[in-house]
Amino acid sequence: MKWAAAFLALSSMSPVCAAAGPDDAVIIRGARVFDGTGAPATIGDVLLRGDRIVAVGPHLRKPRGARSIDARGLTLIPGLHDLHTHLRSPGYDAPDDLGKAYAGYLLAGVTSVNDYSVSGEMIAPIRQMVASRAVAAPHLELAVRVGVPGGHGTEYGWGAFFTLQAATPAAAHVAMATALPYQPNLIKVFADGWRYGRDSDLNSMNVPTLAAIVADAHKAGLPVITHTVTVQGDRVAAMAGVDAVGHGAGDAPIDDDLIALMKAHHTAYIPTLVVYEPQQTRRFEPDEQRALTPPEAAFEASHAAQSSKPVAAYDAKRWAIMQDNVRRLKAAGVRIGVGTDAGIEGVYHGPGTLREIWWLTKLGFTPAEALVAATATSADILGQSADNGRIAPGQRADLVLIAGRPDERITDLWKVARVFVSGREIALAPLRALVTGAAPTPLPLHIMPGPIDTGARGDGRTDLDTLPVESTDSGVDHSHLDFVRPGSDDPKAPERPVFLIAQMGAKPRPFAQLVLPLTQGAVELADARGFAGVAFDARGSGRYDLLFDSYAINDDDWFRTGFEAGEFRHTFHIPFSAFASRDAKAQLDLTKLRALIVRLEGKPGGKAWLQLDNIRFYRERASDDRAAPLPAPGSRNPQHYSETN
Repeated sequence: MKWAAAFLALSSMSPVCAAAGPDDAVIIRGARVFDGTGAPATIGDVLLRGDRIVAVGPHLRKPRGARSIDARGLTLIPGLHDLHTHLRSPGYDAPDDLGKAYAGYLLAGVTSVNDYSVSGEMIAPIRQMVASRAVAAPHLELAVRVGVPGGHGTEYGWGAFFTLQAATPAAAHVAMATALPYQPNLIKVFADGWRYGRDSDLNSMNVPTLAAIVADAHKAGLPVITHTVTVQGDRVAAMAGVDAVGHGAGDAPIDDDLIALMKAHHTAYIPTLVVYEPQQTRRFEPDEQRALTPPEAAFEASHAAQSSKPVAAYDAKRWAIMQDNVRRLKAAGVRIGVGTDAGIEGVYHGPGTLREIWWLTKLGFTPAEALVAATATSADILGQSADNGRIAPGQRADLVLIAGRPDERITDLWKVARVFVSGREIALAPLRALVTGAAPTPLPLHIMPGPIDTGARGDGRTDLDTLPVESTDSGVDHSHLDFVRPGSDDPKAPERPVFLIAQMGAKPRPFAQLVLPLTQGAVELADARGFAGVAFDARGSGRYDLLFDSYAINDDDWFRTGFEAGEFRHTFHIPFSAFASRDAKAQLDLTKLRALIVRLEGKPGGKAWLQLDNIRFYRERASDDRAAPLPAPGSRNPQHYSETN
């Protein structure tokens, strides 16, 4: 109840709840209007109604009832874009927090971001959460990820559901048939396996496979942006007709043939300079430094202590090549957009975007040209130039007021005064309090009914309407997990247990696990208060682990316990008190659960199996259960209860 009251209090002062209603008119008076086309800024007014700009010009008539904003001395620019982010990673060692990531962009005047860190299952709940205004956010362009088996994007153990895989055109069409029903905003393809000359290269995607993905995406009206980091990767991407290559080519200078190919196929370039800039030599502008949150500033301070460490030769060479390639492409007239790879260590949500724009001005762009790259050009790369990216009648009212002249002096870009998303002014003070505070963003809460996955449904989804998925240890040689539900095609089947079989990888202590989201996509939070623990039926061949994916806790510290299953089916009742964290200070919060995870472990190269059924939260232990304790790592006095069936 205390958490619910806090959530309601925060909602009442939500950064978007304080804004004007969708049908109210707003007139911004006397601003220096930089419209995103590259034309010089002019003094004028901008009239908004609903989510649209309806008029731009000097001395506009104020409609009756319109709210007036005095913008004299300020510059009005279109909302900025970041075409490459990973919003579930903060850029430093901390748990994921979508609300803080979103807030970082809004505070920096970034009103549209591409997120490459979601799965298809996460798209609908994120959209619903943002639409309800439970969390303030910029426009989110949510991508489904596709890669090649053994390629980049598949080596982190996040599961084939997270990065769909294709090595042939036929497999590409199958992957896209899986991706498109989730209605993503775009497709991200990991097409290039070069590992920067310091690690073993991974597999790369061929032209026919990538072209098949592009054809299906374009037929659905979706752009395709690739992970490409070499000249040959860019060549493959352009030949396949992708809309943009993400990251800069860092292995060799871009040649005239590639430039001609990119221009012929209208392929743009998103260099993500800030993720490759050597951090040992990085120095922030004063306003940029002040914009960092306390955790970001602490991370930077820890790096400053290591600034004497020399830049590795391969990093220095790549960095020089990447800068020169941006100069070449600009001179040739290839479209260059703004993206950062934010969420990767040391690249922060919001500040990273402004630094990327700043870097363009170091490589031949004027401040005005850099702003065009971040606004009109980036919108055009997404196929949205008719909708946003400029200040003109009919455009979406994504606007930023800057206390300075960023079109003339790019460092003024850090002086964000006011931000509008779809015509609604965002209250920035609550967002600053959120990102500077230690508490995680409050998220919507779903009260658990009890059944988790009893096999009652015949469509492969859980009783909670969530999709069970697999994940594994990381590495190119990671483990693999397959799971099936015998009887799922028979509506009269008395039970539909899940049968898991894992092929263990080559790393020490390999594992594979079944993830049972408690909310769709494990985005919002589950409330299991009122229950005593987790119950299920199982048979297997050894020891297994249960874990809770807990919000605001690093995954290494998630609460876990163990159980043993043998040849005969048993019913287990495992109380919440049996779950322990590696962090002795952590406490299991039953209002911050996101998924229940069943982990199989084994010897490198070995196999493991497990059968599960009737997984549920239980309210009290059955009177005829027999105690069968099995200590969990770090637990003090766990108690597990099993019943032979």
